Amino acid sequence: MAPLKILQVCALDTTAETMLQPLLLALQNAGHDVGIACADTGASVKLAAKGFRMHDIPIERRIDWTSNWRTIQEITRILKEDGYDAVHVHTPVAAALGRVAAKRAGTKHIVYTAHGFYFHEKMGRVTYQLTYSVEKWLARFATDYLLLQSEEDYQLAQRKRFKANTRLMHLGNGIDLTRFYPRPREAGAPFTFLFIGRIVEEKGILELLDAFEDVVYRHPEARLVIAGEMMASERDQTTKHLFLRRIREIPNVDYLGFVEDVPSLFQQVDAFVLPSHREGVPRSIIEAMASAKPVIATNIRGCREEVVEGKTGYLVEVRDIAKLAKRMNTLVEQPDRANEMGRNGFDRAMKHFNEADVIKRQLDLFSAM
Repeated sequence: MAPLKILQVCALDTTAETMLQPLLLALQNAGHDVGIACADTGASVKLAAKGFRMHDIPIERRIDWTSNWRTIQEITRILKEDGYDAVHVHTPVAAALGRVAAKRAGTKHIVYTAHGFYFHEKMGRVTYQLTYSVEKWLARFATDYLLLQSEEDYQLAQRKRFKANTRLMHLGNGIDLTRFYPRPREAGAPFTFLFIGRIVEEKGILELLDAFEDVVYRHPEARLVIAGEMMASERDQTTKHLFLRRIREIPNVDYLGFVEDVPSLFQQVDAFVLPSHREGVPRSIIEAMASAKPVIATNIRGCREEVVEGKTGYLVEVRDIAKLAKRMNTLVEQPDRANEMGRNGFDRAMKHFNEADVIKRQLDLFSAM
């Protein structure tokens, strides 16, 4: 098939840079003309330097009808004026607005990658039903191909008939496995936990600090390293202030802010912890496993598709601080078991989470259009 002109839509340019760039480069190398519509927060200049056509469009990450309608109009204009053949949308609000715009513009191919449906089991019933209904309506009437990273989401979309099976794909998730490698820690080094993620309530960061307070009380040498941004654009500013207060109160907590060299960071720690309330299929867990680190995560969609309970790490319930602390203490007290879990996780990452496979599935889809 002839190369396509494809517009990728996501909320922030940092998402395009950190999450989507391998796919974007692969599409570009395959001969497709790739544009990106997102809010410019500073990363757009680097993407433009790689040959991507950048469209700076402020996209609210929440429902704001006035702003959302302006975004729809702007994306519609770009799709029409620049003659895009396909639009590929990501991130919840941007994906919804982008698909409405694509329908208005008459774009031939509309592709949505659900990195994790916004509705999830921990939501209240009314909120769940509302977001579920919106996702299903958009899937049926404003989406040609629905790609799902989560196996659970894929099974739900099949069962609830979001699309015909020929228009559904279990995409999976993966990383560049060549960038990560296992390396034993120095003998006698203090046992160190790592958290990577945004500093917001839904990532479980406050529960992690409470749990680590118990760990460091029992094991004064234990350490916790936290890497992640506190963005001014986040709706959740309360958690940021609580977080900054708590890390001053609890010993042995190192907050690094944003870290670019993640592979090296994993070589400096012994275990990874992600006590999120909601996830898609988190790359950070795959990165931890590819670095041969045991993982403690919450028993939620995505995380439980990656972590094998008792074999590659542990799963705990959301907000269960006591169980989280118990599992963290177990790893400190049983380093041989932690190392065995890390090796099992490494084998699992090598077998199931190769980014090259995920990219190929998408390239094949666009090539068939």
